[in-house]
Amino acid sequence: MTFNQRIEAGKPYLTGFVVGLIVAPIVAFSAGWVTTSGARATAVEDARIETLALVCSERAYGVLASESTNVDSFRGFDNRVARNELVARTMADMQVPEALVSRVTSGCSQNLA
Repeated sequence: MTFNQRIEAGKPYLTGFVVGLIVAPIVAFSAGWVTTSGARATAVEDARIETLALVCSERAYGVLASESTNVDSFRGFDNRVARNELVARTMADMQVPEALVSRVTSGCSQNLA
């Protein structure tokens, strides 16, 4: 087999390799198979907030149980002031990073609503 015949026989493989190098990253990013570090950091922060909000709401339920208070008295739009006060009392005992306090408080209040 001569050199030119080998080049002709290898052209389909070389073409497929080059097209694959170009198309594979495009398909991977558009299909969501690859995530960026920013998206991953946002997902981690959201998971922290959700976890802290759940801890807050469970502690709030514990406070209500210790005071023998009905949980339904804190539900709904009309009871948001009392619910926010309960969340504030509960959050006072928790150590939450300052940057996350408002989002955790909001999540806790939503869990109790």
